[in-house]
Amino acid sequence: MKKTTFITSFLSLFLVGSALAQDAKFQYKPRPKEYELFGKIGDSVFALKAPPENLSGKVFESKLPYPIIFVHGLNSDSNTWNTTLNYFDTQYLYTYGGRFDFCLNADGNNTTTNKNFYPTPGADIAAFESSVINGDYYTVNFSVKINGAFGTDVLSNQSAVAKQGAAVKKAVERVLQLTGKDKVILVGHSMGGLASREYIQNPSNWQSDNKHHVAKLLTVGTPHGGSNASDNSTIASLIGTDLQSEAIRDLKATYYYSGEPSHFLFGGTETLTSSSMNDNSSTPDFYTADINCNGITGETIQGLNQRPIDNLIDFSSVIGRITNAFGSNITTDGVVAEPSSKMDNYLTGLTYPNKIFYFNSGYDIIENHTELPGYYYQIMQGLDEPNVKELAYGINTNKLYYGYTSIQTTPANPDNDFYKFTVADNVNANVSISNIATTSMNATILDNSGTAIGAVQNNSGATLNFTRTLTPGDYFLKVVSIIPNPNTGATNSTFVTPQYQFTITSTLSVSEHLTADFKFYPNPVKDVLHLDNMSLSKATVYSILGQQLNTKSFESSVTSNTIDMSGYSKGIYMIVLENEGQQQTIKVIKE
Repeated sequence: MKKTTFITSFLSLFLVGSALAQDAKFQYKPRPKEYELFGKIGDSVFALKAPPENLSGKVFESKLPYPIIFVHGLNSDSNTWNTTLNYFDTQYLYTYGGRFDFCLNADGNNTTTNKNFYPTPGADIAAFESSVINGDYYTVNFSVKINGAFGTDVLSNQSAVAKQGAAVKKAVERVLQLTGKDKVILVGHSMGGLASREYIQNPSNWQSDNKHHVAKLLTVGTPHGGSNASDNSTIASLIGTDLQSEAIRDLKATYYYSGEPSHFLFGGTETLTSSSMNDNSSTPDFYTADINCNGITGETIQGLNQRPIDNLIDFSSVIGRITNAFGSNITTDGVVAEPSSKMDNYLTGLTYPNKIFYFNSGYDIIENHTELPGYYYQIMQGLDEPNVKELAYGINTNKLYYGYTSIQTTPANPDNDFYKFTVADNVNANVSISNIATTSMNATILDNSGTAIGAVQNNSGATLNFTRTLTPGDYFLKVVSIIPNPNTGATNSTFVTPQYQFTITSTLSVSEHLTADFKFYPNPVKDVLHLDNMSLSKATVYSILGQQLNTKSFESSVTSNTIDMSGYSKGIYMIVLENEGQQQTIKVIKE
């Protein structure tokens, strides 16, 4: 082995060990409360989006399979998502879980870089204390000053993608802790999509169990192949970007003078010379060439588009198209050319192709790139549930969930949504779907191989119900929404609103019943329901959507009991009867 190779290898191992040690010391940096709640521009103070202070004493339980984390782009901040997030709050009654603030140049030095976290001396990354709760969605914010105040004067939101990926790791870790869920959904605008990919494609960023825990990645106007929109110094000065920043270095498609492809995206040597990473003839090209932020320059690094990516992630993209002088849409959003927005062009051979949804503006001539985070119609399309069982979202039985009917990449295609669940006993699984907005929906349960169990069930108006007997194992719920042809009047806005609700109620099958002599009557019932020939300790009443309504206890020595149903509304109820560790579920119709 050459001496230089040995030294490089030794330093690499040393830095990996140091990174693990620094991670073990990680802690959130304290700051005044007002820095979290308010931002300031000049003499103007404005309130920042914050999670609700209380939920009226109720324990929050999300109706989404996984929480969503939104990551903004270059020289931006978490407020870029507010139009969409406020729509989610009012339209779907989502709960905002809070904001994760990171200063990515916490030492204030542009010429050195690292991925160390506070309180390590000289650390570039400081994660600040925030009020966060169990919620449906969260935001990541890199526009943060060294003291934790909103906004930045140290190029924090123009820092290296490598540091952004390390910060996303901490956000994912905290969201998993807060929600108790096992996966998250990442949504990244522009450079935020690359930050999300940096997390997913760099195993050193993964969680302590060596998994990334990402179910879906939605990129919005992300330059997967880079963008040279920053080459114009006049535009850069107008929008406040620094052409020497780490972010501009990483976002390049090609370097202006040396003509090479971006070393961050396509690989290369971390060296600033006339023939390497040469982007500016009059000033130093970039503050530092340390792309992977490990404290060593001169290394040959693997580009983001050269690294493998987990194929069992549901990928989708929202891509903008602006108009030209003749009123026609063209293949760019004014900042990122359409070929660069398509991840499949660079990560070829994905098992399940990236789904693409377009925003065709009829009025923007210069750019709509910065507007994309506010187009909630297209973002809801991009958030569509997986359309193959291999990528199905994991759900639990006996819990209410929300799903969405979304226009597909090919509008005439039906919307297939897949969910995965597990049963541990022989059960009767009752699927109940309500609030169906499309005229035609069907559903079925598939076994682990994808074979349908029983016939496909169609909706009856706004509801769909069926029951299947299942043995222990993994299963899939497939929900198919037939969308009217957009040419007949259906649009993106028509089908961003449909939010169906569903639950899978699992009850022990006949073989597990308490007694074969048991009788319950009358059914339908108006007032009193009689339960005969069974010793019971408890009965729990659930709505057809799985919501627990009431529990009644009994003397186990008594074999005839009653439940007063007079106060319940008309409808279908599931009643779970229990005694000595056994249970039986009955379905009762209330007149």
